Amino acid sequence: MSYRIPGLSQTLRCLSALSLLAAGLSSPALQARPVDDVVDSGKLVVFAYSDYAPYSWQDESGEAQGIDVEIGRRFGESLGVEVEFLIRGADENLDDDLRVNIWKGDLVHGKYADVMMHVPYDREVDIRNELAVLTSPYFQEQMALIVNRDMLPTVETFGRFVSNPIAVEVDTAGDFFLSNAFRGQLLQSIRRGRTFADAQRLYTSTEVGALMGARAQMEWVAHESPDIDSDIVQPPMPGIVRTGWPIGIAVKHDSRDLGYALGDVLTEMIDSGDMKELYARYGVEWLPADLQ
Repeated sequence: MSYRIPGLSQTLRCLSALSLLAAGLSSPALQARPVDDVVDSGKLVVFAYSDYAPYSWQDESGEAQGIDVEIGRRFGESLGVEVEFLIRGADENLDDDLRVNIWKGDLVHGKYADVMMHVPYDREVDIRNELAVLTSPYFQEQMALIVNRDMLPTVETFGRFVSNPIAVEVDTAGDFFLSNAFRGQLLQSIRRGRTFADAQRLYTSTEVGALMGARAQMEWVAHESPDIDSDIVQPPMPGIVRTGWPIGIAVKHDSRDLGYALGDVLTEMIDSGDMKELYARYGVEWLPADLQ
């Protein structure tokens, strides 16, 4: 997918509050759907990103799959309603995603969701987006590498990639970091994929010995490539803006009660161990959100 690692790279390039407000004034925001309206309608619309395994993607039949999709289905079960998934690719930045998928809708059909999955829980983004509410962090994402130990037995620092190629999805936090690390000394070693799947293929084809991205994605790649002797490593990343960020959900500003209800579902899944088990089915270690 062309998604820019939800949250971190997008946060680096978000629109200003003034431009976002101008966009809101140019077109009236759609009406919110408080929890009672959702229940009365019998349907909850859940947004999830396309081509973003292990969190969300569509299989060959068009069926939504992934961790966030399964969480969305739990939302529907809890409210006693049907779940409709709105699957789209990422826009230019997180502010655009919130505008299109939560409070305004797309330009062609005006389609929007009741809840948006996999939203970086960032207070600045929350303050800047007055028409959306970020809430209920349920996972801590981190940056990491997956390394083919047959090609690179040890990786203790990124200096290893001065002379060894490394794959990354273009225009992501990992790409920004690698491009600037060691004053550009790694530039000749970077192999960029247009999508994460493209970058993943560079690794699984053994064209490169390492891939950088979100830790959960690296664990997913290891899970899906058992024939490769892989290791997940997190060497020091000097100069990177952020090495980790909490992931939550978003609802429209006047659908807070819906956010509270769905937050209760997430809390129950975490407290019961269901969340940890769900992530493990995709080869991912669940990490509690760190709000420090």
